[in-house]
Amino acid sequence: MTDNRLNRLRSLRQSDATWLCTVRRAPFWIMPKKQPAYRPFVMLVIDQDTEFILKTDTLDERPTPETVLKHLFKTMQGTLLTLGHSGRPACVIVEDAELARAIAPRLAELDIRCDQHASLPQVNAALLEIDEHINRRKPIPGLLSVPGVSVPLVAELYAAAADYYRQAPWRWLENWDPIEVRYPPEGRARYALVLGRGGVTFGLGLYESLADLDVLFAHTEPDQPFSRPIGWLSVVLDEATVMAFADLDAIEQYNWPVAGEKAYPLTLKAVPKNDWGEHPSASELAWLAAALRVIPDFVTRHLHAKSGVPRSAQATYPLPGVHGNQQLMLRFPAQATSPATPAATEIGSTHSPAAQQDAYLQELEAYIQDWHREDASHEFARQMGTFLFQFLDHLEASGLSRQTMRKHESNCWCIGWLESNYGNHEPFVPDIFLGGPSYLIEFKRKVSDSHYAVNSYQATWRKLERYVLSLGYGNKLASE
Repeated sequence: MTDNRLNRLRSLRQSDATWLCTVRRAPFWIMPKKQPAYRPFVMLVIDQDTEFILKTDTLDERPTPETVLKHLFKTMQGTLLTLGHSGRPACVIVEDAELARAIAPRLAELDIRCDQHASLPQVNAALLEIDEHINRRKPIPGLLSVPGVSVPLVAELYAAAADYYRQAPWRWLENWDPIEVRYPPEGRARYALVLGRGGVTFGLGLYESLADLDVLFAHTEPDQPFSRPIGWLSVVLDEATVMAFADLDAIEQYNWPVAGEKAYPLTLKAVPKNDWGEHPSASELAWLAAALRVIPDFVTRHLHAKSGVPRSAQATYPLPGVHGNQQLMLRFPAQATSPATPAATEIGSTHSPAAQQDAYLQELEAYIQDWHREDASHEFARQMGTFLFQFLDHLEASGLSRQTMRKHESNCWCIGWLESNYGNHEPFVPDIFLGGPSYLIEFKRKVSDSHYAVNSYQATWRKLERYVLSLGYGNKLASE
């Protein structure tokens, strides 16, 4: 510092005020049109007693100690808005120990003491106000704010998510193939879906029951609610912009691993009447961390086969120390929670005894409820649904696995829904299924345009067409 500048700053009156100075990542994003989004740095100077923000500066790069000093000197000189707070403070407190060591000698020349405190609540409150003002919503808390969540647990979650992303288990398993997960092995089951085969959403979902998955797979209208509430936990691997700023700050503070620009782990929990969900609890985060840790090995070592059809397998894995030396059991195909309780309603039980007929009719009505709007279309949907149930009974009798049957059940629902909405058929006759697969454009637009989903839909339709021909329908078409 030159003698002239030092003398000018010395000439400013000195008060007994204490200033808080911080350099943090800003709680907002800069999104250039042709460059990646980034978080700038924000430098704050706050009067500790009044909590008045004396100076705010935004910088694209982390400021050097020299830059921080220049901003402090400008704050001492004051502006029209801060003249009442201008002058030299008695003390400046910073959060970073290295910054404190660098600027303390220069401040001492002005008879200003420089201290270091690891946490400054007034600074945290000011940044939360900036977050709420700029983003026009309440600040999103980070995972470390969840009761019972520790730094080691979140560190394991991030490490497991990074390994999961690198191993890419979605290469070998479809989005609709659930894995039974028990943590601990003798405990309750959840059902995991490996997300990513369609190339759009990557991550992992954990569902409460196979019945919930039936509801999920039957849901074809994204803007409409599910037929009943379902519970799930998930980790979605995406860009940093989807994350809470508190979690991004923690990643930087604790050096948690992230496997790539699109591998930031966003954790979510389904909450009724809340579109955005909420953070999972500490025990639920442990579930997610455990599943992320072992599923890639289970898929690649036990399920993957050259035929492309996953093999049946069951395995138990030890877990890292953060899980208390607990184990986790995986099984494929997934089974019901208990042998006496079916995991999901078996569609198409046309051989039910009389005592179960009412249950069958209720099942049928639930299956076709989105296929009709008035009495005439209801009758058409009921007849078509009954025929599709018979077809599914035929497939099940051929010895197909439950996993394969779930795909055909989901595809049959789509076929019925598309026929009802686009077929303009009346009355119902099985011949309407001949000449397919039909409605491919509508399927891609309304259901899924992934290569695997479309192929599965076409395969079910071809089996359905062969079944119709085997019953003697469409003889003219068959003879041709």
